[in-house]
Amino acid sequence: MKLYNSFIAVLAAVFSGITVIMAAFGVEQLDAYFTAYTLALLILTTLYVSFSPRARRALSTVGLVAFAGFMVIVAIEIVEILSGR
Repeated sequence: MKLYNSFIAVLAAVFSGITVIMAAFGVEQLDAYFTAYTLALLILTTLYVSFSPRARRALSTVGLVAFAGFMVIVAIEIVEILSGR
């Protein structure tokens, strides 16, 4: 199995595991799922550092977009806390 195929398989298994575990605990907030998926993506991308430079750039771009989405969620939560909701 090629390295990128292994990455996709492991990523799919981890995302499935996260979904099953969070659903079992009754988590209903979409931001919690997005945060867990983002952390898993960033960790797995760090573990699979031996990709080609082109693949690494693509994964870095995906990671940056996911991290930007995570920061938007954090900003929204901070606004909600400060507004007293």
